[in-house]
Amino acid sequence: MEMVRLVLSFSAAIFRRVVVATKIRRLAFVLAVGISVAVVSAPAGSAARTGLLTCPANQHPFAQFGDNNSYFAFANNGFESGAGGWSVSGSSVVGGNEPWNVNGNGNHSLSIGPGGSASSPRVCTALLAPAWRMFAKSNGANGSLRAQIIFYGLLGNVTGILNVTSFGPSGYGSWQPSTNVPSLLSLPLATVSAQLLLTNTGSSGAWQVDDVFVDPFGMNG
Repeated sequence: MEMVRLVLSFSAAIFRRVVVATKIRRLAFVLAVGISVAVVSAPAGSAARTGLLTCPANQHPFAQFGDNNSYFAFANNGFESGAGGWSVSGSSVVGGNEPWNVNGNGNHSLSIGPGGSASSPRVCTALLAPAWRMFAKSNGANGSLRAQIIFYGLLGNVTGILNVTSFGPSGYGSWQPSTNVPSLLSLPLATVSAQLLLTNTGSSGAWQVDDVFVDPFGMNG
């Protein structure tokens, strides 16, 4: 009987080791796939390529306002191609550019009417969640401009929605660089891209927005 117990005990120990080794291999496989997905499987376009550590940020559009962080622009971030790439409701592209021309000489911006909204194209995410900054102006709006960041996974599924910032109309009676729109210190699990959603919460008046940029490391947060 003692020999049988020893054999059973030895067999159980071997079985546990096999199970643990199998779990480790599976975890390593999942991590490898996740890393590969994050590096190569983000939506097409230079501003939507995802890297674990970096996104292509080499512009300093807010340096004259004391913000020396590196940002990147994305396609039609200044609305010079109409609303192309944006999803808009109750909003339209109008004449009038932010006066500093940080995105080059432009003639257009986006007007978001009462209850209207605008969603940006999806952009690159890095190891840290991105922060966003733009120029904004209240045209008689009686409510705030709400900014949310929406995170997406590989299959286009929403991995997180953050209601993070609201701009009050009293501080934006004329064109102003916005305060930054931060997100989390780290991305929701399995995130490959992010999108900015702007909503005019007022019942009258409009918000005007122009030249939207992304700080991929969220260093302003």
